[in-house]
Amino acid sequence: MFDFDGVVVDSESYGLELLRRLMKEQYSVDMTEEDSRHVIGFNKSRTVDFINSAYGLNTTVEEYDACYGKYDNFYVDYEGIKPIDGARECMEKLSSAGFTVGLVSSTQALYILSALNRIGMTDCFDFIVTGDMVENSKPSPEPYLKGLSLAGCNAGDAFVVEDSPTGVSAGKAAGIFTIGFKAASVKLPTPQADIEIPSYEELYDYIVLFK
Repeated sequence: MFDFDGVVVDSESYGLELLRRLMKEQYSVDMTEEDSRHVIGFNKSRTVDFINSAYGLNTTVEEYDACYGKYDNFYVDYEGIKPIDGARECMEKLSSAGFTVGLVSSTQALYILSALNRIGMTDCFDFIVTGDMVENSKPSPEPYLKGLSLAGCNAGDAFVVEDSPTGVSAGKAAGIFTIGFKAASVKLPTPQADIEIPSYEELYDYIVLFK
């Protein structure tokens, strides 16, 4: 099961820049790079909780969402959106080798499906779990437990591929072997991962070896 941002597409650098710009222009806050990296993998509710606590704000998810809507949406508008090198090829080879391939993201279905259509990878996944399909988002194990249910397999037969500490925590909490993936331009610390892998070529070889 693959995360989307930072795993399928290299979106994290865009997201970091946008968040810091939003905080400056909408809330008059100079958000640190460390704090912007900290919220990677958070859903909007957790992000709002964090910025309220860290910067003494009193905003709501609705207010934050309205502010966010003033900027181009990466999933819908960004012209440079594309898969990370080797993503499509890896997933096609995994499918051909008999693996069930799923996508598990904290982002809303509207945005994920729009992005997948734009990069031509909707057909790469046997199932998709998005943030609005579960009650508790990552780092809760619920998204990955739902993925296991849709895949019809046990945790011991699955792999999770994540780029952020939040995502790795979710995979580990679900009892799944979790890979810290390092192919994106923004490389986050994932010390809890069972292994860290730098490319899709090496990822495919590793998964097939341990099939």
